[in-house]
Amino acid sequence: MSTTFPCDGDQTVSVSDHYADGTYRWWHLSVPSPELLGAITDGWFPPPGHALDVGCGLGTEAAYLSGIGWRVVGVDLSPVAVAAAVRLNPGPQYIRANLLRLPLQSSVFDAVLDRGCFHYLEPGNRPGYAAEVSRVLKPGGKLLLRPSLRAAGVRNDIDEQVIRTVFDGWRIQHMARATVPSDTRTLELLVVRLTM
Repeated sequence: MSTTFPCDGDQTVSVSDHYADGTYRWWHLSVPSPELLGAITDGWFPPPGHALDVGCGLGTEAAYLSGIGWRVVGVDLSPVAVAAAVRLNPGPQYIRANLLRLPLQSSVFDAVLDRGCFHYLEPGNRPGYAAEVSRVLKPGGKLLLRPSLRAAGVRNDIDEQVIRTVFDGWRIQHMARATVPSDTRTLELLVVRLTM
């Protein structure tokens, strides 16, 4: 199954719906990630406020934050993921939307999460992603970004320089390569903590 969504002008992009075909199992984690828990435990993540989970999938991290007092919106392109998140992880508000044109007000979120959505973007769409996240974050807001270093098992172009270039003007407070768990395997990614 594939999903199409509008980009700029009349263009559309078609992507496979990994939640419909079961591929999501490669990266899904059914408990809050160690990266998120670490950011909360060490005090980098702000106290409860408003959070946006970009590419929320089945809503695991969104529901966790909701359970500890956050007001959370989870957004995903997949209608299958959004429907499952509503059913499996109630609490947050879930919406299906193009992350390059979020149907959300400006300057409303204290924090944004992204565990593996950024690496699916074409290089030309990455600055638009950074601009859109910047738009919805409050001044001083934080982005916990965790892009995968592989897409479909193949090494992609994501590296530290890509992050520095795309997020020029942001303050990178931490950036390190990490091997983290999913329910079925381990993933190689960058753990990046950014502040507006």
